[in-house]
Amino acid sequence: MQCPICGSKAFRVLKSRTDESRSRKIKHLVLECEECGTVFRDSLVIEKPERHRIIISEHGSSYRDEVDLYPHEEVSAGDAITVSGKLVEITSLELKSGKRVDKATAEDVETLWAVSLEAPARVGISVDLHGEVYSRKVEVDRDFEFRVGDVMKIDEHVFKIRSIKTEDGMIRRGSVPAQRIKRVYGYPVNLRFRHDLTDMIV
Repeated sequence: MQCPICGSKAFRVLKSRTDESRSRKIKHLVLECEECGTVFRDSLVIEKPERHRIIISEHGSSYRDEVDLYPHEEVSAGDAITVSGKLVEITSLELKSGKRVDKATAEDVETLWAVSLEAPARVGISVDLHGEVYSRKVEVDRDFEFRVGDVMKIDEHVFKIRSIKTEDGMIRRGSVPAQRIKRVYGYPVNLRFRHDLTDMIV
């Protein structure tokens, strides 16, 4: 809002009246410009948030909840939002047409898909025992870094990480936070280990 005479955005509210419908509030205002004293009328439209279905994944299972979003609010995969007091990350958006997208305006969205950011990350560990594979799952902090070449221990097996499978593909160098990892692959070694994952097995 700005003064129609001088363009100033500094004004004083003389009168205010609110009309309310299911989807929005409209404030009808009488304003006085603080720069030139012009009295003018203007309206402020306030959209009400709408409730959307959200499916949240946590350790291979999913549950349904609801989240309030303003109609013109833009939402994207990767956004972190709070649902029922818990932090989640949006992973995908389903439009009312049924199409899945990474970015949309809330009024076009039928369902949001998300993953919990509060639960620890669950990571698969596979150690190639020369023909037999030892496989377990561990729960670690979401920011815990697995690095190719690191030496770790799980149960009686000391292993060196050969590669890491993430949501985007296979990593054969560098490190990745646990929250992005699907499985860590290793082979047995006789070296000093950096981390013992045994107590984290689930």
